[in-house]
Order: sequence, then structure tokens, then C-alpha cells
Amino acid sequence: MSAKPDFSELNVLIIGDVMVDFYLFGEVNRISPEAPVPVVEIMSKEYRAGGAANVALNILQLGAKPILLSMIGRDNTGNILIKLLKELGVRSNHVIQHKARTTTLKTRVFDEDKQVVRFDEEEVDDLETTQENLMIKEFRKILTNDKVDMIILQDYNKGVLTKYFIKQVLLLATKNGIPVSVDPKERNFFEYQNVDLFKPNLREFSEAIGYRINPKSYESLKSGAEELRRKNRFKNLMVTLGSNGIFCFTKEGNSFIVPGKAIKAADVSGAGDTVISIATLAFIKKYGMKEIAQFANKGAAAVCKKVGVSPITLKELR
Repeated sequence: MSAKPDFSELNVLIIGDVMVDFYLFGEVNRISPEAPVPVVEIMSKEYRAGGAANVALNILQLGAKPILLSMIGRDNTGNILIKLLKELGVRSNHVIQHKARTTTLKTRVFDEDKQVVRFDEEEVDDLETTQENLMIKEFRKILTNDKVDMIILQDYNKGVLTKYFIKQVLLLATKNGIPVSVDPKERNFFEYQNVDLFKPNLREFSEAIGYRINPKSYESLKSGAEELRRKNRFKNLMVTLGSNGIFCFTKEGNSFIVPGKAIKAADVSGAGDTVISIATLAFIKKYGMKEIAQFANKGAAAVCKKVGVSPITLKELR
């Protein structure tokens, strides 16, 4: 792949679950007298945009234009997210705030660079029919008013991507000739039929086909991919294998492992968001799957060295 890729003219529509990641950074110097738990003395706090919003940030930092479509609550966390997006330069006009939803808030407490505990406040029920219809209407509006080069469906099982909504997106994408990449989760795994680029991680891949895949065995990965293709007819598959790299199974039937580089990871959260962002942009640019995977490996390694959810920048990638 070119050492200096240029994604500046690309427009990517990201649809999926957004959330707020709240970080409490501090130090542990003693154990609580009330219970055998560490006392974290908080030094700093930070809000970051997570989930599909982090994908939008990755797309933006890589030089392309993100269009973010999601639904959140009309609550304090939702207001924080809208403010964050505006500050970071991501348009929030297609992020619908609805009084009957709760915005996901993930709070992580750190002792220096080690995570001590995480707690989540969220609602994971599927959108109701009226909410679903609002999302479909907004999606149609984007297709009418914006140039969309590719769609990313970023599923975190928080209820925005319902089975019906997924079907509508895929139908309209096909009708408009727009390629689709998917970062799936278990609940809707087989709803993503015939997509251009399908990117589960190893655990999701293994659970979907019902048996444990050995990430170091090419044969195990290949037979799993063949079985998965029979079930959801993906065109291209990328399975992230953590430190073992990425396994690819292409539209032409070629398959290979692109090895990862061993790194000292500070935090793996958000690495999948970076991989789908890089892979989507490179896919639009018609790079081969091997190059796409090499590029994605490099990006994931860079963000894993950072503490907390952080997007990759074009400068880091170059």
C-alpha cells in the first residue's frame, strides 16, 4: 500500500450504537478499611466518544468525511456526547435524541495505566417501531442529500441496529450501489447477508459457527470461513485474531493470515473500531485484501499502545 494514502475525497456513512466512555485516572496507595478493595485517588477525568462515534472519529482523523447516524437518549450523557462530537468536528445532525432511550455510559477507573474496574449504565433493548421508522427516514434523507462512498454498520448489541433496520439499510445500499462493511456482534450476526466486507473478531467468528477456531491454524480458519460463507454469503471476510494478526477470505476464494506484530498493549478497547475504519477506506480505494489487512494491523497496534479509546491519525498510519 502507498506510504501516503489519501482518503480526503471519501464520504463514509457510519450507522450503529454510539456511547460515551468516561475515564477516571488515579493512583492506588492503600486498601479500603471498609472492604478488601483498593482506594483509587482520582487525579483526572475525561469523556470520550465511543462505539460508532469512535469509528466516525477514526474516519475523520484519517482524512475522510464521516456521516454518523444513530439514536441516543435525551439525557445528560446524550448531551455530553453531542457536545463531544461538535468539539471534535463530527457532524451530529443525524444523531437523534429520543426521550425513550438511554445513552450508554461506560465508566472505567484506572490506577495509572491499569484498569481497576468498569461499570456500564445502558439500555440494550431494540429500538421500538416508531424509533426504527425515524432512523429509516433519516437514512433515506442522507442518501438523498449526501454522496456516500461506503456504509459501515457498527453493531455493539445496544439496540440501534435492529433486524428490520439492517434489512432496510442493506436493501437501499444495494439499490444505490453503495458497498457495505460490517463490524458485527452476536445478536444480529446472520442478518448481515451478502455484505462487501465482514469483520468479526475471533470469538464472534467461533461462536457463530458453533465450534472453537484455532487462530494459529490456517486450515481451521479456512474451513470456518467456508462454513460461514454458506450461511451469510459475505463477499470478503476479515477475522481479527488479536496478536496473531488478521485472517482474510476474499471474494475470489483466496485465504491467508496476515501476521500481527507483538506489542506491549496498554489497552485494546477501540482497536476493532480502528480496523473497520482503515479497512473500509482502503477497500473504497480498491486496495487488495492483503494490503488492507497489513494496514489495519498497523493501525490497531498503534491504538493499542494508548490508554483508553483513541482514534488513529493519518500521520500515525503514515
